[in-house]
This record gives sequence, C-alpha cells and structure tokens, in this order.
Amino acid sequence: MKNMLMHSLRKPSGLPRLLILGCGDVGMRLLPLLRARFRVFAVTSQPARCAQLREAGAVPIVANLDDRASLKRLAGLASRIVHLAPPLSSGLLDRRTRNLAAILPEHARMVYVSTSGVYGDCAGAWVDETRPTAPANARAKRRVDAEQVLRGWSARRGAKVAILRVPGIYADDRLPLKRLREGTPALAADDDVYTNHIHADDLARIIERALWRGEP
Repeated sequence: MKNMLMHSLRKPSGLPRLLILGCGDVGMRLLPLLRARFRVFAVTSQPARCAQLREAGAVPIVANLDDRASLKRLAGLASRIVHLAPPLSSGLLDRRTRNLAAILPEHARMVYVSTSGVYGDCAGAWVDETRPTAPANARAKRRVDAEQVLRGWSARRGAKVAILRVPGIYADDRLPLKRLREGTPALAADDDVYTNHIHADDLARIIERALWRGEP
C-alpha cells in the first residue's frame, strides 16, 4: 500500500491537487464534481475502502486523524482541502482538527463542513451566519473549537478557510423508511420543532462552489 501511494504521488499530472478528509457519503457525492479539475486524494482510516475510493476517481491514502504521526505524509500534499471529518464523540475539543492543523501547509484554501448546531437554541428565530455562536452541548462545542483552530491556522499561515455551517442532511438513503412503513411517530407532537435540512447532493455542490468562491 505504501509503495502504491508513493507511486501515485510521483506520477505526473497537470491537475492541481485536492485533499478530502472524511470521504463518506457527502465526499463520495463530491468526487464526481471535482475529479475532472483536480487530482483528488481521499483520506480513509479503513484500508478496505481504498478500492471504492479508487474506483470513484480518487487516490486513497490510509491515515487516521486520531494518530498525528500517520498524518505526516499529508503535509504539503495539496493546496486545496475539504475537511468533512467529524470530531470524536466526547470531550469539548476537536482533537482531530487540532492534529490536522499541525501539518496543514501555508497559503492553502480549505472548506470546512461544520454544523448549524453552533448557534444553539435560537427559540425559532431566523438565523444567518452573522449570528454569534452559542453552542449548548458538547458536540456543538467541539465544532466551535474546530472552527477556531482553523481560523487560527489560516491567520498564521496565510491560508483561507471557508466554514459551512450545515443543518441536517437528507437523501433518499437517509430517510427513516422503516419508521414510515410502520407508522411509528418520529416525534411526539409536543416535541415537534422547526428544523432545517439540506439534501446531500446540494451540499456537495455547495462545497464545490465554496472551493472557488467561499469567503472566510
């Protein structure tokens, strides 16, 4: 695997390089929008996914955001980066993004997919990106930490980071079909609230546009 990766890195290509971290469902939808314009490298912690990523048009790299030493091969690899990897499920800091920031290059451009949960409970108010963050749970606090870490990296290294605060993601394979078929309520009526959702394909298109037009 290591020899294959080194061969891929040495292989000449006229396309600029782009790195995707967290290439799950949204990342796989993003690949067809990017592979004609970039040489895409996709990071996975699961060697079994390499064939799938290669078939989708990416060069797979096995690395783990929880293991800083495994990220050394990513340093300086690409000038454009899409960060889709979620934080760990515990703690108030995003250790994964902190590990990543330690090896990110100068003058790069990143799109980071965060969450609208950083705004906290807005009591039904209309919200846009100018609203101050007020994370109410540990998951949202980890996302705010990641945003702050990446802003610090961009300020220190002359880079640019566009942060997308994404609501709930839906698609035809993300629907609660079993509950719908059984007629099981998703929520008790008294617990129902307004929520925001975005289709996974629309999010992929927004990420692609943000690589070119996204502002800090």
